[in-house]
Amino acid sequence: MVLKAAFFDVGDTLVEHWAPKEQLNELAREALRREFGERHWHDQFIGASIGPGAPTDWRMDPVGGTDGEEDRREDALRQETLRWYEQWFRNAQVGIDDVDLERVRLAMTVPLDLISTPVPGAFAAVRWCKAQGLRVILVTNTLSRGDEEVWEDWRRFGLADAIDGVASSHTIGWQKPHRAIYDRALELAQARPDEAFMVGDRLDADVLGAKRLGMRAIWRRTEHEQPKVDVEPDATVTDLTELPAVVTPWLGVRSAHTSLSEPGGTARPQ
Repeated sequence: MVLKAAFFDVGDTLVEHWAPKEQLNELAREALRREFGERHWHDQFIGASIGPGAPTDWRMDPVGGTDGEEDRREDALRQETLRWYEQWFRNAQVGIDDVDLERVRLAMTVPLDLISTPVPGAFAAVRWCKAQGLRVILVTNTLSRGDEEVWEDWRRFGLADAIDGVASSHTIGWQKPHRAIYDRALELAQARPDEAFMVGDRLDADVLGAKRLGMRAIWRRTEHEQPKVDVEPDATVTDLTELPAVVTPWLGVRSAHTSLSEPGGTARPQ
């Protein structure tokens, strides 16, 4: 087996240390003001919980259940951002005749470099994968960001030249761990599942999603609570300085560069 592709989650895998809620809200307010002027619904919209429902037991039990239960679990991962926005406006009794929901969506895509910082070793790890001849694809669950907005984030970070493709849940219409978003990533990478690995911080969305398709998965351990998922990652790291030590044996050849410049811990293959 020859590896051809490296897939990366974004939030809490490549970037972390999110700005305080007050700062996030003010940036969103400024963006909405630029698009729509002062509107009475801005604060209410920014403070609303918009998105998919609570995680279902589908994420914790990838096998079993009746056909009806499986359909319900799959459907819980459907992404319909503009419909969710429209539903919020109607429930809040805010008229939307003069509100372009696509403009609302774009206004809510505050650039990542303004609200987060890189995970140690992350950018070097992406460039290292690219240098090994791997196709680098970002596979990310988003609410408002589509593929183009994700690309813009990484242009701003100065890393777009090391990225070969983006598969965002908004554009695909399905969230991880649904196979549709991974199928799109594999299509972009022109790779089979056994020729790719996924790096992410979520045992359900990233590790389970990748392993169900036959990919290898590297879990970036964080302090965030994880669901109970009956799946084991192929390796566990604390930050991405450890990635070359994990991946080099999978390449089938000895790499001339098996470490990154940033200090890091010890990778733990499993």
